[in-house]
Order: sequence, then C-alpha cells, then structure tokens
Amino acid sequence: MWLFLILIMVQMNLVQSQNPQWPLHTVCDTERITVTYRSCDPLQDVGFTFLPCPERLTDPIKIRLALILRQPIHELYSSYELWLRGQSTPFLNQDEPLCLPHFPRFKFCGSRRGEIITVESSFKSKTDIPLKANFDLKLHATNQDGFLIACVNATLSFH
Repeated sequence: MWLFLILIMVQMNLVQSQNPQWPLHTVCDTERITVTYRSCDPLQDVGFTFLPCPERLTDPIKIRLALILRQPIHELYSSYELWLRGQSTPFLNQDEPLCLPHFPRFKFCGSRRGEIITVESSFKSKTDIPLKANFDLKLHATNQDGFLIACVNATLSFH
C-alpha cells in the first residue's frame, strides 16, 4: 500500500511541475554502492526498491517493483541490458517471457488494466567481484499487443 501511495504522489508531482522527465529516485546509497533509477515510460512512474541495500554482491536482497497497469498482461515479455559505462556494447543482455498464454509464471499474469501489480523477487550473486565501476541498467516490459508496461533506466555505482 505504501508503494501505491508513493506512486500517486510522484505522479501528482509530475503533473503539477509539467517536467517532461520523471524524478530520479535513489534506491540505496551506501559507502559501497549507489543505485538510482528513473522511469523511461512517458506516461507513468514506477516504484522500485531493494531491501536491504546490499554492501556486497553476495548479500541477499529482495527486489520489489510496483505499478498501475494501463493495459492487460495476458502475455508479458521482459528485456534488460547491463552496460559498463563508456562501453559501446552491453555487458549482459537478456530477453525473457514472464507470462505466456498457457504458462503463467507469476501471480500477476492475467492482470487487467487499472490493477496495481507488485513484483517481488530475491537476488543473491554467486560471486563477489570487487568492483569499482558504474553500470547502466535498462529494463523494459511489453505485453502481447506490444504496449509498454514498464520501463526503467537505472545506474549502479560501485565505490
């Protein structure tokens, strides 16, 4: 519920300010890592959190994303690219179906327009590389009709 209220407040702020970009959100900021993001969807912002903010890549974290659906998601396809800042090709990239017609992998598969969906996942890296670098992460998801469901540009800075 708190994430929904934040989404509404952020959207109201954008309408009042008439700023063409969504605000830059800080997910975590520690001595080891800083993670910021901005929605790249021109029509809505998204809520995104890490719990807790990791000090090392091997620390387990819970990732949560919340948004209000503008279109139904009977099928949902995600794509991400991880870029090492300054490089001309992605460090990692992956396209993955999250919801298919007869294979709903997540409880939000089949959600309708106007519903609030929350996606929660856990992550823990198997290796802890002592990084001191900046990465750009581009995430987007589209539905069966090609409508943009979510779009996020994030920056991960390892100090």
